[in-house]
Amino acid sequence: MFRVLSAALAGTAIYVLVSFTCGTDGIWADGQLREQKRILSARADEIQKINDSLTLEYTALEKDPDVIAGFARKMGYVRDGEKVVKINGLIALDEYHFETGTPIKSIEPYSLPEWFCKVAGLLMFFVTYLYLMVKDFNFKERPSKKIKIKGIPVYDLPQV
Repeated sequence: MFRVLSAALAGTAIYVLVSFTCGTDGIWADGQLREQKRILSARADEIQKINDSLTLEYTALEKDPDVIAGFARKMGYVRDGEKVVKINGLIALDEYHFETGTPIKSIEPYSLPEWFCKVAGLLMFFVTYLYLMVKDFNFKERPSKKIKIKGIPVYDLPQV
């Protein structure tokens, strides 16, 4: 009974250790998920800043006549009585281009499958059980046959 309980304890301990560290919900997978959360959070903050900036520009374009006139001039419109001077060779800068980047998808974290954790626990159970079984056997050296001739021990050994 001691052998079975000890082997079950060892197998369960290995299963829990492997599952806790490298399993689906283990420490390794949790670290990967936390890193993904950090990256997604930083990306969400960048997108929120861009959204706030665009919302401010939208409000200004709706309500501020000077901003409306400035954007109209950039697009090539002029007021009555204004003179347009075009200079060739200058590159028009598009300073209102917002790059939000490529979408970031969440990735399934790497981990050991549950069956692997269970097999490791079962293997540890069997190895421990076999070890304890073998340990219980008393492997005493078998004495060779001794023949006593007139008080002198003679060993029965094969001749070469």
